[in-house]
Amino acid sequence: MPAYDYRCRTCDAVFEVRRSLDDAPAPAPCPQGHDQTSRLFTPVAVGGSAAPPAPAGGGCCGGGCCG
Repeated sequence: MPAYDYRCRTCDAVFEVRRSLDDAPAPAPCPQGHDQTSRLFTPVAVGGSAAPPAPAGGGCCGGGCCG
């Protein structure tokens, strides 16, 4: 189950709540008992392969760009 960050508009506390995707947009009660909260945007790192390093000496990369 994903975790979402929320901020309380009353006391400015930031807290995390684990809930389903369907429930994510709904406000979550603050740990201090306040009801005025909003979900924060949390960027997610996406894995993948990086581009290969350029060859030493500034030569052609072999990708067909050197005619």
